[in-house]
Amino acid sequence: MSNQRTGSSAAAVQEAIEDSGRTKRSISDETGIPYPTLNRKLAEKAEFKFSELLLIAEALGVPPWKFTPSIFTRPAAAVAA
Repeated sequence: MSNQRTGSSAAAVQEAIEDSGRTKRSISDETGIPYPTLNRKLAEKAEFKFSELLLIAEALGVPPWKFTPSIFTRPAAAVAA
């Protein structure tokens, strides 16, 4: 199942968890995503749902676009327009 899109989200989530100083278990508990499911998705054995990425972003206090492939993010100039 591993591909560039899955990997980029998994890597971004993993990095954000590490940067926050929190554990995967605490993110699992706060978001309601079962711990084995979170681990499987971080290992790129399954893809994150957008709803899961939103829950994780909220738990970590980061913008949700941080976890999506760059094709889903708008350049700052487009946002300001």
